[in-house]
Amino acid sequence: MRVLCCLDGTNVEPITRATALLSPEALTLGLIYVIDKGPHHEIEHARERHFRPPFPPPAREHEMVEVEQGSAQEIIDEGLRHLSGAETLQREGRPEREIVNAAAEWKADLIVICPRAEYRDKHKIGPKSVGHVARFVLDHAPCPVFLVRPMNRDQFPIKR
Repeated sequence: MRVLCCLDGTNVEPITRATALLSPEALTLGLIYVIDKGPHHEIEHARERHFRPPFPPPAREHEMVEVEQGSAQEIIDEGLRHLSGAETLQREGRPEREIVNAAAEWKADLIVICPRAEYRDKHKIGPKSVGHVARFVLDHAPCPVFLVRPMNRDQFPIKR
């Protein structure tokens, strides 16, 4: 079974727990991280509408690309620390499309993905949204999708 695990920099622990539920015999894990290029294009498009020169300058853009690639490698390395022996895939583009395309090309039997990352401890009223990336993957994936929500420690207190 080929399982493609989608990393976002905040979800290694829940992904690791989810893959532990799968039978380890004949299990091939893949880790994917996508550098989202969407914001770059949106900023450039907005600047063009106002007839402004390209931003950032070419030297600065090169620095930004290097930082993004370094960050992506750190995220992949963190995933490999928890899931050693996994194959790695690194892509650039729109994450939702790249995950679906990579799953098809890699011939994944299952995709493991978390919903939208929570970067701060926000207490929201109402149900949590899946997020646009996970929603797109759920709707367009070429194989089953295992949606993993991180465990909220407040919901399941540890009894001592």
